[in-house]
Parts: sequence; structure tokens; C-alpha cells
Amino acid sequence: MTGRGLRGRQQAQLLLGVTLALDALLAFLFLSQPGTMGPRIDAPPFLLGLPLGTTIIAIGIALHLGGLAWMVRILRADPERHASSWRAVRSR
Repeated sequence: MTGRGLRGRQQAQLLLGVTLALDALLAFLFLSQPGTMGPRIDAPPFLLGLPLGTTIIAIGIALHLGGLAWMVRILRADPERHASSWRAVRSR
């Protein structure tokens, strides 16, 4: 791997670390929020058996975690695993 490739890998690791740190901060802020004294509306709309707001948040968290897993997969992949077919030199 060239110096440029190593620098790119380090930048990707930094971005992943920053993302995980922001996720930890958001989780802390979400868990430390004060409780409410009661519902703001009488009957909240439901989707998939949960209140609509909770369902939307759960879907967003699931998609975010899927994206993080994809980033880790890409970061851990060996970029020089095999020679690309379009780079192969064919002797005639």
C-alpha cells in the first residue's frame, strides 16, 4: 500500500472514531434527558406496535448502525487482496 493509501486509511479510522464518539454523546444526551409528567397528546399514532416517534427513531438508529457496520467492513477489507482483471498484463 502506498503512502497515499495509508493516509486515506488513517483518515477513515479517524472518521469512524469521531462518528462513534458522537454516537456516544448522543446516547448520553438521550438517556440523561428529564422525564415528562404525562403524554402531550391523548392517543399517539402507532406504527409497528410502537408510538410513531419511537418507531421513526428506532428505524433511524437501525439504519445508522447498518451504515457503521458497512464502514467497518470497508475499513477492514484488504485493498490489495487480488490483482484487478483490468490491470492484468496479458502476454501474447
